[in-house]
Amino acid sequence: MRKQFFVMIGLVLTLSACAPPFSRSTLDKVDPQVSFQVLAREPESYIGKTVLLGGNIIEIYMESDQTWIEILQKPLDAQQKPQYTDVSYGRFFILFPDFRDPAIYAPGREITVIGEVEGVRIQKIREMDYSYPVIVPKESHLWQPQSMTGPFFNIGIGVGGVFR
Repeated sequence: MRKQFFVMIGLVLTLSACAPPFSRSTLDKVDPQVSFQVLAREPESYIGKTVLLGGNIIEIYMESDQTWIEILQKPLDAQQKPQYTDVSYGRFFILFPDFRDPAIYAPGREITVIGEVEGVRIQKIREMDYSYPVIVPKESHLWQPQSMTGPFFNIGIGVGGVFR
């Protein structure tokens, strides 16, 4: 009886850890042909297309009743979470049509968005004009910050580690 209890708890934890953060209906609308590299070259060519992007928040800007979040793009893993890597193909903006609290959507946080390409916004990075693709979200997922202090539980076979 006790063994069955632990097996059930393990199964529930395993299944909940694998649950995707986005609805299947929204994922089905993503155009898999539009990678970030393609989008960054010609954002205007993809206006109206639905894309799946993610990365790290760089900055947040409040304008009247809108929130602009500047993102450093990162490749996504199988769960659509931005990977912990130095690889990036550029930057983009997520344009939320409402207020998002800068204390929660803080620089460094990881975010993934499924949204529609709205166009491009030109903004300076130091002295250089930079063209940011602008995404209006259909769904977004702000990932929990990773703490190096808590217990870590992993289920798997093989050798692994965390290097930061």
